[in-house]
Amino acid sequence: MFEPEYIGKCKLKNRIIMSPIGNINMADPVGRPLNKMIQYFIERAKGGTGLLITGLVPVSYGIDPTLSEENNTTYFPRIDGSSRTRLSGWRDLTAGVKPYGAKIFIQLSAGLGRVGSPEPALSGKILKSASWNKNYYIPQVPHLPLSDRKIKKIVKMMGQSAANAKMSGFDGVHLHGHEGYLMDQLTSAPWNRRKLGRYRNKFQFGIDVVREIKNRCGEDFPIIYRIDLTQALQESYGDEIFRKRFHGKERTIDEGLQFCKALYEAGVNAFDVDKGCYDNWFWPHPPSYFGDAIYVEEMAGRLKDFFREESIDAKVIAVGKLGKPEVAETVLSDQQADFVMLGRPLLADPYWPIKVKENRTKEIIHCIGDHEGCIESFKKGGHPCCSVNPYTGFEDTKRLAKTEKRKKVAIIGAGPAGCEAAITSHIRGHEVILFEKTGRIGGQLLTASKMLIKHDIRRYLENLEYRIELLKKDGLSIKFNTEVNASDITDDFDVIICCSGLKTTLPAIEGMEDIVSLEGRDLLNRNMELPENVENILVVGGGVLGCEIAYSLSYEKGKNVTLVGRNKELMPETVQANRAQMLWMMMGKGSPSGKKEENLKQPVKVCNASEVVRFSNGKAYVKANRGRKDPYTPWKALIPENVRNPFEKKTDPDNVEEIIIDTDLVIFATGGKADDSLYYELLKRKTDTEVYSAGDSTKPGRVWEAITGANEIARNI
Repeated sequence: MFEPEYIGKCKLKNRIIMSPIGNINMADPVGRPLNKMIQYFIERAKGGTGLLITGLVPVSYGIDPTLSEENNTTYFPRIDGSSRTRLSGWRDLTAGVKPYGAKIFIQLSAGLGRVGSPEPALSGKILKSASWNKNYYIPQVPHLPLSDRKIKKIVKMMGQSAANAKMSGFDGVHLHGHEGYLMDQLTSAPWNRRKLGRYRNKFQFGIDVVREIKNRCGEDFPIIYRIDLTQALQESYGDEIFRKRFHGKERTIDEGLQFCKALYEAGVNAFDVDKGCYDNWFWPHPPSYFGDAIYVEEMAGRLKDFFREESIDAKVIAVGKLGKPEVAETVLSDQQADFVMLGRPLLADPYWPIKVKENRTKEIIHCIGDHEGCIESFKKGGHPCCSVNPYTGFEDTKRLAKTEKRKKVAIIGAGPAGCEAAITSHIRGHEVILFEKTGRIGGQLLTASKMLIKHDIRRYLENLEYRIELLKKDGLSIKFNTEVNASDITDDFDVIICCSGLKTTLPAIEGMEDIVSLEGRDLLNRNMELPENVENILVVGGGVLGCEIAYSLSYEKGKNVTLVGRNKELMPETVQANRAQMLWMMMGKGSPSGKKEENLKQPVKVCNASEVVRFSNGKAYVKANRGRKDPYTPWKALIPENVRNPFEKKTDPDNVEEIIIDTDLVIFATGGKADDSLYYELLKRKTDTEVYSAGDSTKPGRVWEAITGANEIARNI
């Protein structure tokens, strides 16, 4: 992993590449990189990464309306045109990372096309794509075909942007040709169905862009092309939906290999190869449920073998859940690729490369695969950050500085919020005592880790326990099996941080006394041990916890599971890739390994837009809305609540039917309430003690809110 290697004539100090993840809302409204973006990349350069790649930088302004917002502003950085104002930010970025031995490429994108926001169409603009295509988010909104003249203009824009990048100090270009964005639309059968003109040849646009960049920047200016070797649509959806929704068309692996050969002949020096697109987003953005190196052998390994057979001197970059150092090293030693690409692992821990090189792998902060900070944040108007690293995306503003006044700090609860508060407070120099009512740290993460699909959480907890042990040797005090009440907290503490977690509650439903039931977290805390003679299980609650439990009971225990959820969509607040994969697995179309033989034999039955109204004699009586949609397919992205969809039809709450479900056991996954009693009781005291609340004891939420909030408190006490 730490041997030098070339991409074209660009020499890299190691085989570790940062994938294009970042940028969005890290530039000013005209597209000039801000200090936020610059410091974000400098931190990864300091951490030892050999090659950095910026996030998506589109070029097709004025052609693709989805790139611009009100007043012609954009949430993307820009390098197109001839604006020296924008170039000043890029020059500062490249100058900032070079002293640390890192090289940096810019990722250029032709645009978004059908996967862009449909909002411009609602204000009268005409959306564009390779052919007549439906918008991904709101299918009722059409995208018209681009003319050959406009496509040629995009080619010229790509060349100009690459020339600007070279002048700004970039070492090469990374072309964004995958995942169903506009470049992929122009070069792939599902979306390019043109019958006439230059670009009816699906290879042509990619070839033209590569040649234009080489003409503008010289043959020695290296190009990486990011490609989905196949969109894997038929594999993901099955024959019926594949024919109906995608015209029975996709890029096959064999066609992908030939396309790579043509691109190499045009001048591409290396290929970053993955699988899938927006319509099965769990492939290009593998969630926590997937295993390690989920498709490296199938994609990068296959391309590497093809290049050997064809005597093609192009490098191959592997991507897709390579965050474990031993996994990344194996990919290289087995010659499945020349480089490994890490995205989220370098957001979770920018110093991953240095820690691996120095044999400090136990200290690595591991990505938990939830996508909440890195993806969901910018979808809702933020910028990329990280659930387990509160400094990611805030390198320009957050500093961990030693305290000028040492304080005695009590932290109640060793879940993710409590551990973050303890670590940060201790490093700053405070005297910290961490109280935990159980015998282990982790809180709700430890509970969730009991499911096999939560292996990323288990890895993160192993790391967290190791880090806590190191700090204990340095003076951090932890008192396990200690439940704390307000009377136990003496006034000699200067700061008290309540991280007490949440309280679970059960809904009041008629006939509860006639059934055997468990609260979802209680089930997990007893290692999913079930009562005897249980075959039919009803899970009440259609959020992420309910769906994960329902799937796990079927996947691990082989039980017949039915899930009832109130919302018209399952997991409405779960990020797109994770939501789509869980639905894919629940319906029996996929598995954590991606192998068909591990698919559920009995898919989880679902009643969405439904409510359990009573129980009687081993049966659940459910009031279900007749207008409820298929809960499973397609795995569409749910648009944010603040974006109006004029085509969304409301369900009639009175149009219901009764469904009767046989059940031997009911699992309630209906959420919880903040356990804030200790916090409010302590606030009543008239002392000088500072009292704070963080994590679920403030409001039940995700790891991102828990760690970010706790870090904010601990950095400032």
